[in-house]
Amino acid sequence: MLWLSENILFASLLFTVLSGVIALGGRALVFHKLSQILLVVSGILGLSASFKIFLAPERGLQILVEFAEFSPVFQLDLFGAIFFSLISFVSILCAIYARPYVRSYQETYHVPSLNALVAAFVLGMQIVILSHSTLAFMTGWEVMSIASFFLVLSDRSQSAIRAALLYLVMTHLGAAALLAAFLLLSQGSLFIDFSTLASMAWIAPSWLLWTCFGLFFFGFGSKAGIAPFHVWLPEAHPAAPSHISAFMSGVMLKVAIYGFLRVLLFILPPIGTGASLVVLGVGLLTALYGVLYAVVDRDFKRTLAFSSIENIGLIFAMIGMAFFAADRGLDGLYQTAIVAAVFFTIAHALFKTGLFLVSGVVVRAVHTRNIEMMGGLAKRLPGLSISFCVLALAAASLPPFGPFFGEWIFFQGLLQSFSTTSPLVSAVLIFTFALLALVGGLAIFAMVKLFALSMLAEPRGKEVHELPASGELLSIGVCAVAVLVLGIYAPTVLTLIGGVSLTASPVELAVGSATIQPSLILWLLIGCVFLVWVGRRLVSRVEHEREYHGWDCGQPINASMEYTATAFSAPIRFFFRLILRTKKQIETRPVAATNPWIVSHTSTLNLRSIWMDYGYIPAGRFLLGTAQHVKRIQSGNVRFYLLLIFVTLILTLWIAL
Repeated sequence: MLWLSENILFASLLFTVLSGVIALGGRALVFHKLSQILLVVSGILGLSASFKIFLAPERGLQILVEFAEFSPVFQLDLFGAIFFSLISFVSILCAIYARPYVRSYQETYHVPSLNALVAAFVLGMQIVILSHSTLAFMTGWEVMSIASFFLVLSDRSQSAIRAALLYLVMTHLGAAALLAAFLLLSQGSLFIDFSTLASMAWIAPSWLLWTCFGLFFFGFGSKAGIAPFHVWLPEAHPAAPSHISAFMSGVMLKVAIYGFLRVLLFILPPIGTGASLVVLGVGLLTALYGVLYAVVDRDFKRTLAFSSIENIGLIFAMIGMAFFAADRGLDGLYQTAIVAAVFFTIAHALFKTGLFLVSGVVVRAVHTRNIEMMGGLAKRLPGLSISFCVLALAAASLPPFGPFFGEWIFFQGLLQSFSTTSPLVSAVLIFTFALLALVGGLAIFAMVKLFALSMLAEPRGKEVHELPASGELLSIGVCAVAVLVLGIYAPTVLTLIGGVSLTASPVELAVGSATIQPSLILWLLIGCVFLVWVGRRLVSRVEHEREYHGWDCGQPINASMEYTATAFSAPIRFFFRLILRTKKQIETRPVAATNPWIVSHTSTLNLRSIWMDYGYIPAGRFLLGTAQHVKRIQSGNVRFYLLLIFVTLILTLWIAL
């Protein structure tokens, strides 16, 4: 049976490769369909291999690939199986979604290249999860990064080129940091497995560990999208095709979290109070920054991108709190926070994949990403609106959906640890609790804005141009059902995560006890909905009843009178104006020539990024200015160039010896 399981895992990788090869067969739709079918098969096989690990976590799966001097080990343990199953599940949904979605854009995208790059992207993520050696890990990481760069570039527009180049710079800075960390920790060798690397880390000097931790934090954090290294994310997600955005937010960001947790849990020794507070602080800053911009942004996909930044910040805050608690001897909080972080990661993969798939249908239907040009879509797309509502509620971390229970057990762990006598610990716990409570409230605000202003009220823009295909609705609906099922079976999933290999001992969580029962919450909600429906039926039994629009004060109601995204977010912009730094311009023009008091106001709101204005743009100008000065050495004198080569050679030999 073990032999069969390992062959299933190998077959999953093989079908991913075949998906890319078949995609290059030509522009005919048959190659597109076959490529997606093979990707679905790969996902099913990957899920099968992962579930075998869940059933027998002590055995694991292993594939040994032999070369002349290096034999990388591809191994799937319980921790890796959690993330490998996410990649497989999202691959299935995105492949089903892509069959009709990409067909609608076959004049915009080069479909064979797009499908081949998707297969390479998935293969890179699979290799990262399976790799237990540094060279194989970095190889998978680079395949994932380069493939995603070209995927962002798919429509070849100026905005896509700008977003892709920004992403390329950030992702390779992160990759360089990871490579440097592995080389420092392994004393210059990449041909080393993680278990040996962990042994070397435990005897390394403290300055080296601090340096490696900083490099790992930057490398994985920049890929995950933590502030201030997040600037690529709000640009890349809107530029990429929607199923690619779902891949990137749903699983690529989770691969970065996997890498960071793999290093902290299995390679580096305990990181100490200082490093854990850095992770916690950056996570809290990222969560607050992301949710504020999710509230005020008016672009559908950018709002989801900023929401992903907020969610990633929350996960990093949980990780930082876990290791802070471990250093302070709070074992219960450590275990709870780690399990909550992994559980919330799973939940985020489900609902954010679904939301980005929703964005593809909505944007194609109305031909705009501007929320202020949407509205009234629930009447025209009822099936989509139901799934969208479920996913938005999940993104707002409301019960009975999965994300709520991830946050619930984390808050529960914080509350149970308030009895500590240490002033530092108490201050950190109180500050974390208060800030995350604020972030949670703002997240609800952002999701209400996103759903209500796009789906409800009267249409503000054009009619729906194209209805969603059954495959698109199926993928979105499965995401909605999955995040609900995750909430209902939260105790089982939490026990699976906390019981084996992630923490020192099995975790007893109150979510599985009488404190809060997900199934009870679900039945209470169903009961409330049923009572409202029965009451409505009883009260509305009137013989003469007619439908009529609301009171309009004697004037016809039109869409221009509805709340806009700008108006809806005005209170948040006012209270957080020092952080958001938005710039508003108001244009006034008369409506009636005979009455100067009747005027029309047009408000234009420009969102600014403090990180770009005060960080990246000045740094870019400095680098360009420096490059202009350095350019002077390009004199055209061959003898001078030979002298530079000779000096470089001498320095290289001196460093090597």
